[in-house]
Amino acid sequence: MIKKLKILFPATLFSLAFPSPALAYLDPGTGSMLVSALVGLAATLFFLLKSSWYKLLSLSYRLLGQSPPQSPGGLVFYSEGRQYWTTFQPVLEELEARGEAVLYLSSDEQDPGLRREWRHISTRCLGMGNRGFAALNMLEAEICVMTTPGLDVLQIRRSPGVKHYAHLVHAVTDMAYYKLYAFDYFDSVLCAGPHQLASLRHLEKIRGLPLKQLLETGCCYMDALAEELDNLGTGAPIPRTPASFSSRRLLIAPTWGNNGLFNRFGLDLILPLLEAGHSLCLRPHPQSFISEKPLLGKLRTALEGKNVCWDERPGPLEAMLEADALISDLSGIVFDYAFILERPAITVDFEPDPRGKEAADLPWKAWELEVLPDLGGRIRPEDIASLPEILAALPDPREFVARMRALREKSLFNFRRSGAVAADQLLELRQRLREET
Repeated sequence: MIKKLKILFPATLFSLAFPSPALAYLDPGTGSMLVSALVGLAATLFFLLKSSWYKLLSLSYRLLGQSPPQSPGGLVFYSEGRQYWTTFQPVLEELEARGEAVLYLSSDEQDPGLRREWRHISTRCLGMGNRGFAALNMLEAEICVMTTPGLDVLQIRRSPGVKHYAHLVHAVTDMAYYKLYAFDYFDSVLCAGPHQLASLRHLEKIRGLPLKQLLETGCCYMDALAEELDNLGTGAPIPRTPASFSSRRLLIAPTWGNNGLFNRFGLDLILPLLEAGHSLCLRPHPQSFISEKPLLGKLRTALEGKNVCWDERPGPLEAMLEADALISDLSGIVFDYAFILERPAITVDFEPDPRGKEAADLPWKAWELEVLPDLGGRIRPEDIASLPEILAALPDPREFVARMRALREKSLFNFRRSGAVAADQLLELRQRLREET
């Protein structure tokens, strides 16, 4: 049924966009209104039928005798996959240490959280696609915590068996470049920093939404990364002195897609840095290995035999540790590098398209676009060849460390304590829910 709808919906839009000639006249204003109304009706019908389809899946799930996921302690965590494990890890480990009964659900059978041996935490793999959505849509819990945005907008609907939905933010960046209405139907959001609170309150106001509980939590995955650094036992390397900047080891770690540095600039970015005597470590975004294989193949061939290595390790920490500076775009790794290792990151100055994103409804620039220059340097696309000169002009490392600590203190709640804080907040929410019933 869904496949038929997916075919029918684009066909309807195509017929509206390219109508056949008719022996009648509509003035442009009336025609535009009519087309907009028909497109709106088609979209409404599509999503209504899609919602009904998920309800039928949930019903069939019950008829097959499969019980809905539920937790004896009332707390359920849902993860889309292994890439979000480090966001949940600090919270779950804290709840485990306190002896709290929790259910951890994941759609990914390779999720590390499913493989851990827990004493108090139960785990279950829901599987990908419709089967997982059907289980989530009939979930029973006092509180469901997820990093997935778009509750009641995309595939995950509010289950009648869940009293409270909480969104656990998995990045320090602003809410601006999430899809529209990403957080509107959550009851609470565990925020990483004050800029996220400001954006969410503004969106509530202009949309006439009830006020959510916005909690000052922190960025859990960043704390997990900091703990991983501690466990390596290497300590923080002594910052290099300005006299040695001419022989830097640079990490280039961009995002993927049209705005990624490899896609936009390729060798025009890399060759001037090699000619200036720098050694380079190239770490493509994991999605690049799936979506940009031809591009990466061309770069590998062109750079063969040069002072370049490629990093494909699962986590970025070792590559980050080995580098004196990072070059990136809008990838979240720039904040990991600057806030955890306290080293400079140079980014390319361009603003993503706000259409279809929360940024379209915000009256200010996304927080990350405002602070990226403070992380080390910001360069215009047309000046990409002058990167070696910008690297030479970076501030003294010790001065930079002091600057990063001040910015981190201002921008991030509860650095290195967010797991314990999130556990406290969720248990308090659960207690409040019980007192209200």
